[in-house]
Amino acid sequence: MSVKKEKNVELMSTKKVIVGLSGGIDSTASAYQLIKEGYEVIGVTFDFFGSENTLTAAGLAAERLGIKHHIVHAQRQFQEKVIEPFIEGYKKGQTPNPCLLCNREMKFKLLTEFADRNDYALIATGHYAEVVKVGDEFKLLASLNQDKDQSYFLYHLDQNVLSRLLFPLDCFRSKDAVRQTIKELLPELSAGNESQGICFIPKKNHTLFLKEAVFGLNPTLPGNFVDTAGKILGIHRGIHGFTLGQTRGLGIKQSKRLVVIDIIPETNTVVLDEEAALFKNEIWINHLYLHLGADLTGSELTFKTCRWGNHYHGNVECLNNGQAIIHCREPVRAPTPGQALVFYQGRQVLGGGIIKKNLI
Repeated sequence: MSVKKEKNVELMSTKKVIVGLSGGIDSTASAYQLIKEGYEVIGVTFDFFGSENTLTAAGLAAERLGIKHHIVHAQRQFQEKVIEPFIEGYKKGQTPNPCLLCNREMKFKLLTEFADRNDYALIATGHYAEVVKVGDEFKLLASLNQDKDQSYFLYHLDQNVLSRLLFPLDCFRSKDAVRQTIKELLPELSAGNESQGICFIPKKNHTLFLKEAVFGLNPTLPGNFVDTAGKILGIHRGIHGFTLGQTRGLGIKQSKRLVVIDIIPETNTVVLDEEAALFKNEIWINHLYLHLGADLTGSELTFKTCRWGNHYHGNVECLNNGQAIIHCREPVRAPTPGQALVFYQGRQVLGGGIIKKNLI
């Protein structure tokens, strides 16, 4: 589906922009690009988990850019809205996406609230995506820079946010071009590595963080590895250390290669089988969210089950209570409960939901 762009005169006439400024390459380049385009830019940094490095880097970026800079302290809200649901998801045998939780529950809400207090200004972030106005509606599109596209994490944004949202990095076609933009401004930043992993987990030790968060000082709760018939294959040290499709760290010696195909928190059990068992022809989702005017019925759509995953084809059967079943044209590997499933039509994002266990 092609989307005909319409110049948004309303946005262009509003010159104040609140930029989410992390001090990283992308957010700094976004602020710099907006300044070059003539906007009055104000940087806002969210103190979500007491990272002095983030606050210092953002302050330095704002100083070099010559813009006002504010810090919004929100550690308690981040703990309640992101970290605690992240931990609870693993307790339930899910694999929740903290970036999605943060965007949905924290970043864009706080940005719009701050902008409302500043003359109802526009907002901008360093995400790779695009917003276009079509008639009276604002559409979210995947970035033309496919290697960096982050629209998967933003499917939940509503018209209130999209109507005032700018993605300055949409004009760049590569990360090298972004680095080059800020090379003279912040040479030490332009040469740095991209951040990887989950931002609030110290030293990026995912398993250790979950072990301490779930069990504290108590010993980990062991459980059984079993096959699909219930036969015990071995002992694991806690379901928090596993996700669907995982092959590493099982410690099971078998003639066939085993993968995690299910996690059952009620019995503290991890089910193992061969790779073929991971592929599904139907995927159930809940918390279905659709963009204004999106129609999932009667036509085949594409969808993704993770940011880096393939685009699959299928049809959607909408149910009650915000649930839906996706009937897949080709089997999908390891659709994982807790992760998002996002619908596309061409580059346009139609909406999405959260993957749950199949009920049939």
